[in-house]
Amino acid sequence: MKPAFFIAQRLAIGDRKSFSAFIVRIAVLAIALSMSVMIIATCMVSGFSKEIKQRIFGFWGEIHITGFDNNESFESKPIREDQVALTALRRAKEVRNVAPFILKPGILKTKSDIEGIVLKGVDSSYDWKTIATYLKKGRLPQQSSDSDAHKEILVSQSTANKLKLKVDDAVLVYFIRSDLAAPIGRKLKVCGIYHTGLEEYDKQFALVDIALLRRLNQWQEGQVAGYEVRLHDMEQMDTFKDSVYFKYIDQSVNAQTMKEINRNIFEWLDLQKINEYLILGFMLVVAVLNMITALIILILDRTNMIGMLKAMGAKDTFIHRIFIYHAAYIILKGLAWGNLIGLGVCALQHFTGFIKLNEQNYYLTEAPVYFNITAILLLNVGTLLICTLVLLIPVRLVSRISPMKAIRFD
Repeated sequence: MKPAFFIAQRLAIGDRKSFSAFIVRIAVLAIALSMSVMIIATCMVSGFSKEIKQRIFGFWGEIHITGFDNNESFESKPIREDQVALTALRRAKEVRNVAPFILKPGILKTKSDIEGIVLKGVDSSYDWKTIATYLKKGRLPQQSSDSDAHKEILVSQSTANKLKLKVDDAVLVYFIRSDLAAPIGRKLKVCGIYHTGLEEYDKQFALVDIALLRRLNQWQEGQVAGYEVRLHDMEQMDTFKDSVYFKYIDQSVNAQTMKEINRNIFEWLDLQKINEYLILGFMLVVAVLNMITALIILILDRTNMIGMLKAMGAKDTFIHRIFIYHAAYIILKGLAWGNLIGLGVCALQHFTGFIKLNEQNYYLTEAPVYFNITAILLLNVGTLLICTLVLLIPVRLVSRISPMKAIRFD
């Protein structure tokens, strides 16, 4: 065992009732609290961002292929199957699912209420497994196997509450068509009620069979408003969009990511990430300042020992290593407790959901947790390295201590 490490070890397990032992406990506590807060912030912000993105992509997919004439009224000209290399696109290794869709605005009417709505027409290739996770009551719409579209509608919990709808209730849907003077009415049956928590979508959209909207638009078989592309990895969204442009569509159609379509939500998520970085920065500063203070006190408390070691011929670098080893022990102990507390709180939240959120403001009823092992390891390694490197500054005090004055120091 190296002498410097041996002395540092003896210092670490020394008199637990001394003043320096009290300072060590304070330093360990400060690092533990800082690390636990950093882990909780990272896990919860990452979990929040991941959950919101999964809900958005679960409803819409990561990439939309549509015509260039699409506008905010949800009315658009159709695109044809031959404008998109569907077979090749579906075989791409990054792609999980490709499904056509049609959007059409309308008005839902019951005996006592009316509500504006946008019907989203989809077929059997739609990612129904994801939507099924948000199903609260009833069942998913049946998909037509022939030219006759099923007259069923899947509405959100928000819409159902406003119109006082229940499963199996009938509702009238009215559409405006430019070639007709009067609105077109269709009677649909509520087959189910879903709830994603994304109120911006829930209050606006309902799902129906794509054949129903194709018939209302007087479009030919195969004509759609666009295609939703779902990927295995949502982080490849921006990169794969470029591939879609060059490989899978012609110049008459457009491809957009959901980041581009819903900039407001993703900019809001980026702000949450900035908050996370600020928390990590503040906690790291707290940990570093506490360690610097603790090490200065430890050096002053061990002035006699430093004088004796210098009188015996020990070099400054040898004494530096003693206090760096001692500080590293304090840091590692604080990190261990910090990980235990931080991961413990996150695990408790994951299994019990005791931290609640206002769904109207945050789209979720409880704070989600995502255990990003890589991020947690980087936090631990980064904190250890930064604290250790910064501590090279206070250990320079050792060089200024005179052996004769240190031995007589009281």
